[in-house]
Amino acid sequence: GPPPRGGAGRRRASVTADFAAVTRAARRGEPGARALLERSARYLAVAARTLANIMDLELLVLTGPSLAIAGSVYLPVVREELDRAFFSRAAHPVAVRLSRSAATAPAIGAAAMVLQSELVPLRQGLRLPENLRDSEPAPVERSSA
Repeated sequence: GPPPRGGAGRRRASVTADFAAVTRAARRGEPGARALLERSARYLAVAARTLANIMDLELLVLTGPSLAIAGSVYLPVVREELDRAFFSRAAHPVAVRLSRSAATAPAIGAAAMVLQSELVPLRQGLRLPENLRDSEPAPVERSSA
């Protein structure tokens, strides 16, 4: 039978599965689901605009499992916000696109971090000496004249 509701035995769906269900409902034309996605997209758009203004971005790539599912809703909202309110829009636009690997981006990022930590040696200057006292300069002797 179905899992019990409430209590410790209740099985919860993942956030990604819940988001996918809302996205499917929006695609079927359910107004509440569509409104929820559009509101969420506006919040993301404001955050993207803030980041673009602070970092003076030329390219913004939307990625991740949620955007792999609902990118078609989010992309035009983010583009519109940046076209409307990006500080440097007169000098250059911000290109906004969906990642081709949005669904697997977290795994790719994690793998890249592991590879970098294992394959890219730290420069010697970035490492702290084993014993800081040994690396301190000797005191300068001052003569009194």
